[in-house]
Amino acid sequence: MASDNGDDPAPLDEATPSLGEADLSQISDAAFTLWENIHSTREELKKKKESAGKLFSNEVSDFLGVAKSDWGWSSNMFYNDNGFYLMHLLDFLDREFTIQVQTNYKTNSVSYVDIDEHVGIRYKILDLGRGVKHSLPHSAVFFIESEGGTEKLVLTLDSSSVNPYENELTEGQIIYDSIEHQEQSFWDRFREDFYANGPLKGERFGADLRLLDYDPNLGMDDIILDEKVKLSLEKNIAGFIRAIPALERAGHRTSRGIMMAGVPGTGKTLYCKILLNMVDLTTIYVTRARMSKGLTLKHIYRLARKLSPSLVLIEDIDTVGGMDRRAIEDEGNLGSLLEILEGIEPNTKVITVVTTNYPQHLDEALRNRPGRIDTFINIEVPNREQRREMLKGMTSDVKLAADIDWDELVKLTKGMTGAYLREVVASAILTFTFNCQDEEVILDNESLIDACKESRERMEKSKVDITYEKMPELEKDDKQAWG
Repeated sequence: MASDNGDDPAPLDEATPSLGEADLSQISDAAFTLWENIHSTREELKKKKESAGKLFSNEVSDFLGVAKSDWGWSSNMFYNDNGFYLMHLLDFLDREFTIQVQTNYKTNSVSYVDIDEHVGIRYKILDLGRGVKHSLPHSAVFFIESEGGTEKLVLTLDSSSVNPYENELTEGQIIYDSIEHQEQSFWDRFREDFYANGPLKGERFGADLRLLDYDPNLGMDDIILDEKVKLSLEKNIAGFIRAIPALERAGHRTSRGIMMAGVPGTGKTLYCKILLNMVDLTTIYVTRARMSKGLTLKHIYRLARKLSPSLVLIEDIDTVGGMDRRAIEDEGNLGSLLEILEGIEPNTKVITVVTTNYPQHLDEALRNRPGRIDTFINIEVPNREQRREMLKGMTSDVKLAADIDWDELVKLTKGMTGAYLREVVASAILTFTFNCQDEEVILDNESLIDACKESRERMEKSKVDITYEKMPELEKDDKQAWG
């Protein structure tokens, strides 16, 4: 058959050259080289992966001088108060050890060493209250050495939280050079130092473990109380603190419970604020709101014992819940507090001050039982002379007209608490500024008398008749159980 161009096709053996042995040899060598390169690359990647997976283990073993199989380790969890723990942990390391290396790994746990690489130390911002904020490491590794090199340890920190503002849980792990050294617990030494020298020692903080905002200038001159009440408070708090050494020598317990009772507005909260300045003790301030965000009563007193001498202030204890066994709702706080105040574990050098507006709402076993509550102090509404002194003090920074009739004002404010008296003065100032455009406030007798009448009307409207059931008689077994 003729081709398109009219030429016959060339023979097959002439159109396609054959492969010689040399050509086949070259192809075989190239294929082997390619396979060898691929295999080598895979082996290198495998070795790199294995090496990366052992980065943490290798560096720890090199530092400690022992294989991983000989490590010993112990863990410690920092819960709600880990902000203070972490603060002190860094201080403890700085005082007791030399930090040789600070670093971090993608995986820095003894249990997980899959694929490691060095990464940056991760920090969390901790709001400790009173405007105090700290940026502290929550994922880091510290290679530390004691003075003289007698002890080498590796500390790892790892937080379960990815939110830098959360401070719920951080795990600390100490790696030792042997299992035997695990008994020489780093964490025991740290905790002992924390309670003796840590940031909570001598501080004023709430049950939510946040530092308290308080006025350091408040003093007893800022409150007007009956002289007998003042004397009783001073004797049972400041006087008791001074008597602790003598009580110890005599073999008596060094804990005390004081209950301050009175209608709202009589100065109980103000006295507690003053107390923060009066006593140089670790002070834990407890309210229902702070407890709902923080520690339980058992944890509060456990902390108070470790930080003693200490003061526990429980404000409005009748609102904490579960403090009356007659109540349908029982949150278990009554049993906890009764056991805490006079249980197996003594509250050595712990003073408890509780306030209440309604002592009749509290269980008899709490409010009338020395050893739990030793002293009951009733704060009455201010008398005639106290009201005069309070009104003059509350208007001392305001210009007064010459016609002020203090006797009439004192008469009109009979039965009013300090809170109502403050409202009288505030209302009079408000009325003056509303009616006059003058920048300078000048209170006259009429403005103050009108304010007294308004407060009196409010008092009368707010009164309600409340009948309390009589405490039921307890069975013999109940009396033994509850004291």
